[in-house]
Amino acid sequence: MAVKHVSVLDWKIVPFRGEAFYKLWKPACERALSFGAKSWSLTRSEDNPLIFRQTIVWDRKSDFENYWASDEISRAREEVMSYYDKPLLPAWFEQLAAE
Repeated sequence: MAVKHVSVLDWKIVPFRGEAFYKLWKPACERALSFGAKSWSLTRSEDNPLIFRQTIVWDRKSDFENYWASDEISRAREEVMSYYDKPLLPAWFEQLAAE
């Protein structure tokens, strides 16, 4: 199996903004596929509904950089900037097994 790179972004949303953040950010998550992502997910913590986790699987880390720095995603991040606590940095994982 070729090495897959997994970017994980933990969004810590400010109180009372979770639903609005989800509605605004979901289209940006979906666009990852257009930048070469193999899959993506956006999950919400059951224990703390103010924490969202965006996970994207890539063949190349550079595809994430193209996605994250694109005009489209930069605009989307500006749109949700007041919805989350900063800083927001991706964590990287190597996919070892998946189905």
